[in-house]
Amino acid sequence: MTTRMAPAPSGVVSAALTGYRHWRLFIEPERLRMRKAVRVWIRQCAPGGRVLEVGGGTSFLQTVIEHEVPGAHYVSGDIAPTNNTNVVLDATALPMADASVDAVLALEVLEHMPRPERMLGEVARVLRVDGLAILTVPFMFGVHDFRDYFRFTPLGFSSLLEQHGLELADMRQRGGTFVAATGLVRTLILNGIVGEPKDWRAHGIRKKFLWMLATVVLTPWTLITWAAMGLDGLFDRESKSPPGYFFLCRKSGYGADSP
Repeated sequence: MTTRMAPAPSGVVSAALTGYRHWRLFIEPERLRMRKAVRVWIRQCAPGGRVLEVGGGTSFLQTVIEHEVPGAHYVSGDIAPTNNTNVVLDATALPMADASVDAVLALEVLEHMPRPERMLGEVARVLRVDGLAILTVPFMFGVHDFRDYFRFTPLGFSSLLEQHGLELADMRQRGGTFVAATGLVRTLILNGIVGEPKDWRAHGIRKKFLWMLATVVLTPWTLITWAAMGLDGLFDRESKSPPGYFFLCRKSGYGADSP
């Protein structure tokens, strides 16, 4: 297992990074829905449980998890470490023993896997029987980040889960058609400012400045997104075109060792 590689920033820089990450969270209201779903679902994890976040990035949900699961042992893993990464890992070859984890989170990760079934197999392998997997994926959402391979329907996702001894226990939508439409425009603006990503993280002062500039420019867009959420609540509650899905899965005892 590879330990943290990214150097810890100074106190001032760390505080600035934390503030920036929280601001990014609140100007993208769909992420608040994601946090709410995680908060509700992770409560089912036993106190003191071991929680692994695959593709943890900045670990923006760590405080939520530790609040909802007393004594939780939270581990954030990512192939591209940040200052909040505990373990550098490959999602298709997790450095954990079989049946050693109580809950796995992978938020907006599976679409970046050229072989998503291999990642699901690893999630099933490391989970204890009846363990939780909280997985989120985009649907009506533009191509994004360094690598972007797939989109999943609930039916297709359920089929993949069953191949690895995982069961779909609950599902929520990230929004509806109106949120999806505003999100596509937001992605267009973001890509126009930041440009095509060349790696998993924004390297260099110029790239980081462009990300901050995009965040400032898109802050007023939050009002449009909230309005879109209201319209979805009125006209598109059971949307066939949501921007994404949140899935709660469980590892069943039967078929849990499928390859």
